[in-house]
Amino acid sequence: MSTVSELINQAFANLAKRNGFTERPDQQQLALLLSDIIGEGSSGFFEAPTGLGKSLAALIPAIAHAIVHKKRTVVATYTNVLAEQYWRNDLPLALSLFLEDGVQVSSVAQAGMLLNIRSQMLMGRQRYACLVAMDEHMPTLIDDYRHQAKLGIETEFRRVVKRPMRELNLLWQKVATPPVCPGRLCPAYDDCFYYNSRKAAEKAEIVITNHSVVVQDALMARINDDDEGLLGKFNFLILDEAHDFPQAALNGMEFELSPAKLGALEGICNRLESALQPLAQRNGDGVAWAKSCADFREAIDRCLKGLVAYSLSLGRPGILTASPADVYDHPQVQNNRTGDDMRGARDLADRVSELCDQFVQSMEAKMVGWREQEPELARQATETTRNYGSYIREYGLGCHTLFQPQGVAVSYVGRSGVDAMLRQDIIGLAEPLRELIWNRTPYACLSATLALDGNFEFFRRTTGAEPQFEEVLPTPFDYPTNAAIYLPPIDSIPDPSTARRDGNEELYWRRVAIELTNIIRTVGGRTLALFHSRKEMEGVLSFMNLPPELPIYAQTKQGTAEVGERFIENNRSSLFALRSFWTGFDAPGETLSCVVLVRVPFEVPIDPPQIARLAYLQTQGLNAFAQHTLPLAKMMMRQGAGRLIRRAGDKGVIAILDPRVQTKMYGEEILANMPEGMRVFRDISDAVGYIQLEVPELADQPTLKW
Repeated sequence: MSTVSELINQAFANLAKRNGFTERPDQQQLALLLSDIIGEGSSGFFEAPTGLGKSLAALIPAIAHAIVHKKRTVVATYTNVLAEQYWRNDLPLALSLFLEDGVQVSSVAQAGMLLNIRSQMLMGRQRYACLVAMDEHMPTLIDDYRHQAKLGIETEFRRVVKRPMRELNLLWQKVATPPVCPGRLCPAYDDCFYYNSRKAAEKAEIVITNHSVVVQDALMARINDDDEGLLGKFNFLILDEAHDFPQAALNGMEFELSPAKLGALEGICNRLESALQPLAQRNGDGVAWAKSCADFREAIDRCLKGLVAYSLSLGRPGILTASPADVYDHPQVQNNRTGDDMRGARDLADRVSELCDQFVQSMEAKMVGWREQEPELARQATETTRNYGSYIREYGLGCHTLFQPQGVAVSYVGRSGVDAMLRQDIIGLAEPLRELIWNRTPYACLSATLALDGNFEFFRRTTGAEPQFEEVLPTPFDYPTNAAIYLPPIDSIPDPSTARRDGNEELYWRRVAIELTNIIRTVGGRTLALFHSRKEMEGVLSFMNLPPELPIYAQTKQGTAEVGERFIENNRSSLFALRSFWTGFDAPGETLSCVVLVRVPFEVPIDPPQIARLAYLQTQGLNAFAQHTLPLAKMMMRQGAGRLIRRAGDKGVIAILDPRVQTKMYGEEILANMPEGMRVFRDISDAVGYIQLEVPELADQPTLKW
């Protein structure tokens, strides 16, 4: 049998024979570096710039080690879009590179059979369609979906089910797999998309998933006696889009007592009642069981109303408690405490905790009696009671520990839309991630923007990871020739922070609109303008002045994917967008010729977790702005700028409108983190002329001046 290195080299030799292949020496270097650490069981950080081909560079060594050593590798991305790209495009190509010339395959499974390895994609359970729910809410369409869906996930649902967007969103909410279900007692269990994917993932050598599943797997493994979670035991973890992994970890470890969560608890009680009703009736206990469930729901509903009343009585959100003690005692934390002494919130949380515990105990006691009378039915119901009971009990435990934060954490009263919530967030990730992720499995963290100022110190400090190997690979794109930076005259746009403080936001929006109008006219549309807040985006949009041939699409609260597709399809359009478009959005070619970074996206310490995090940094003797706020902004600016050049031959301008980049000392640091070698221009026409960007002619209109 060939060695791992021989297989990798042969795979790249086969890749070089493909039509349209572009040689990328650093792609093969990255693959060999990853192969070394997979083989050694060590770990590494790798900055792999856009265009290097890191997806194939990650998959090829993973496949080679699976073939030779049967090593199991999990490849996880932050966005589901990229995970699907791995599964549908990159993995089939990577597998085909290990087959003999001329061998044709029609699927990942067929290629795996020829190579004697298995692959599987696994997403979070609520990304899958539930067959029982589909049979209830869309019985005429379920057969079409069964036949056309390969994975059973949301994107397939949206492709197969033809409905207007709003109707489709509401329908998906009804048919998505619930957070907990009957498991083997479900009549559709054998055909369940989610459970079949889970079972296949536990045995696969190559697993494609997302960051949230990795976190969930680690949390589940921590409480299981066999130290196994959703994914089974695996040998190596590759985190692509690793710069976003801290956010996925924060989301996975949060706890929330909110109307939505309490409503979900009532829904779970409904499903549990239905699942156990036949068993209860066989034991002559049907009425008592139904009453027990009804009493629980009514009590939870009273808690829901109590939560709303508590929030209204407070008047404003605020911090309840924090750990460690010096964070809680910090002046900024104390200044942002709630208006009471926590008794109302604690009483509410304790009541929910007590209700959950009593309900589960009552259910388990009934099961003991039912098991004696109907052992076979009770045996079939065991998994259902375990699934539902564990969820309810764990939620109750979360309520109980809401005011006992561990590590570096904060508990607070906040809002989820218009609803009140009690919530606990982890604000110090280093220690939890060491236990959950880094000390458990060798890993590689990959991203196009993982390093700041040429090193990985910020990512290392915030995540607690301590890899044995680090590498920053060069970009394959010719930025000095094909891209330029445009900085408008300093006095053309006011300082945004000063404008907000002085109540001059409307003037700021008007000046930004004038600058954006000139930019969009100069490049002929084809502009992605990235904003820090919806208020700012909508304010600027109200002052835009462009001809109909240069339409602007603005990101709405729903339909994010749809507006991105409209922008890509119309190469005379521009897109005004928010956080979700700063990273992960891909619009290669003439569609996107200018990225406008309207404002440096500094985190404003308004929310309790942000306030507590800055307080914690200060208690550690760190400068919160220099070592947290500014690095986060630099990384976001790098990610936003990275939307411009996506393929070899792309050309364009990165426009940074925030005057603070030119007037503040940190501005030089932000510019130093842009791609190297780009010239800086003070006139947008000069920048466009320098990169020789072809601009379509427009109707003659005067250029606006501020």
